[in-house]
Amino acid sequence: MSTRFSSKTALYSSAVFVSLLLSPPLSAQAPIIDASARNSTISEVAASSRASAPAAANNNSSSGQGELFYQLQLLQQEVMQLRGIVEEQAHLLKRSDNQNMERYLDIDKRLAELARNPGTAATRTRSAVTTTGLPVTASGSGQLVEIEGEKAAYDRAYSLVVSKRFYESLEAFKQFLLDYPLGKYAPNSYYWMGELYQVVKPQDLEAARQSFAQLLDQYPDHSKVPDAMYKLGKVYYLKDNKPKAREWLERVITSYGQGKNSAAADKARQFVNSNF
Repeated sequence: MSTRFSSKTALYSSAVFVSLLLSPPLSAQAPIIDASARNSTISEVAASSRASAPAAANNNSSSGQGELFYQLQLLQQEVMQLRGIVEEQAHLLKRSDNQNMERYLDIDKRLAELARNPGTAATRTRSAVTTTGLPVTASGSGQLVEIEGEKAAYDRAYSLVVSKRFYESLEAFKQFLLDYPLGKYAPNSYYWMGELYQVVKPQDLEAARQSFAQLLDQYPDHSKVPDAMYKLGKVYYLKDNKPKAREWLERVITSYGQGKNSAAADKARQFVNSNF
């Protein structure tokens, strides 16, 4: 009896032991989480987020500064280009002013010479009309004679030159030649008209050429012929006819290189050396 009970007890113990071995551990079914460890993990994530935020901001700031620097470079380039254009225009304007001033001074100088030595010229005998609407005559011989009222009309036209009212002066000289086509101061009027056509705006180089050419054709012995030849050469140069320009300039040098009219020849020589 006791032997049978002992056998059952042993069998039951073995079954319990096997059951315990086969049962899953309790820790796998319900893991225990430490609250302090969870809080530590959350704090680390938050700290990491705060640390990455300045880095992203710095990246954005660097990108914005780079774009701003690029735009600044473009603006600097545009400013340099505009500055170059302004300097070039200022240079051209200064050169134009210098040329105009040279003409003004030359007008005053030539008028002073005219007062000292009015000279002689051929008398016109027949009249015609040029493309500029001014009378033109064949050359002749003899002394030019001052006509009544001529000097006053000429002085009025020149006074407008002195006042730098160039367009009005040009019109006054044109009217003078219509009123006094055989007058003593007609050659001088052609000369000043040639000068004034280069000063007024818009410039009329062809009319200037015709004015100087009329003086040379009609008054070949006049004291202003050397200057008119020199100015005619310059007009041809401005009209981009360099062969014709050089021809006239060299004629001045050859014909008036010596003597009292050498000033025009000196100017012609300087112009040739500088531009040809």
